[in-house]
Amino acid sequence: MTKKPTIDEKLAAAKARGKKAAAKVVPAKQLMLPLWPEEVRGMPNAVLRGAIFAVSQERHYLKEWTPIAAVDGIEIRAKGERLNQHDLDLWEELLHLQRKSALGARVEFTAHGMLKALGRPVGGSAHARLDNDLGRLLTSATEIRWTATRQSFAGGLVSSYFKDEDSDRYVVTFNADTMQLYTQGHTWIDPKERKALGRNLIAKWLHGFYSTHAKPFSYSVETLWKLSGSTSPRKEFRRKMRSALDELKQLGSINSWEIDASDLVHVKRMPSSSQRKHLAKAKVIHKKG
Repeated sequence: MTKKPTIDEKLAAAKARGKKAAAKVVPAKQLMLPLWPEEVRGMPNAVLRGAIFAVSQERHYLKEWTPIAAVDGIEIRAKGERLNQHDLDLWEELLHLQRKSALGARVEFTAHGMLKALGRPVGGSAHARLDNDLGRLLTSATEIRWTATRQSFAGGLVSSYFKDEDSDRYVVTFNADTMQLYTQGHTWIDPKERKALGRNLIAKWLHGFYSTHAKPFSYSVETLWKLSGSTSPRKEFRRKMRSALDELKQLGSINSWEIDASDLVHVKRMPSSSQRKHLAKAKVIHKKG
């Protein structure tokens, strides 16, 4: 007669089966950002096509989810301290470091190295500002919704950060959901051109905005005023925008610009190689249709 296993034997067998099954579990695929070249910065289109990173020096605090201006097809809400182009400079560099490792992996750098990369002073007060800037990216919540795909991203633009004061070293992490910002479309930004614009926040915003357009649409001055998140009177923004567009032309990031009698801004620029491929593909699809 076969001896029945005891309760302890049954538990031991079940535990062994559990270990065996666990050993067969395949880890989830690690998400990686698109691997862009060292000489450019890869940025999600959605954050450059609206007022997430505004042109204002003033930092209003939004207590509730508040709609933020964006182009058609994108809906944006923000909560917390408003971000501007100064914050975008830092976020671009952080993502540039992240691109070589899986999202969620540690992004390590020294404060001195980051400040040098950003072209900022490296004194004690600059270190304190870097702390504040990282904290702002962590605590300012952003929600982006793409109406065509009915998908959304919501959260802080960095997941966490750690600082070792003795070594001057930071560790920053990004949530895996950051990848969703890139799957909806991204653009390569020329960091040398952006740095050359210095503290001209309107020029920096226009540089990023038009970089996302293979063939720029014509927008009214009022629309650009709203999309940029400017808190200046529209007349003053118009004056500063004209000067900023001249800077972009001198820099070579756009070929020409004009404002017509209807107050529409027309910008011409040479699309990047990837954008030219996109335009050629769209032209073929249009002919087939």
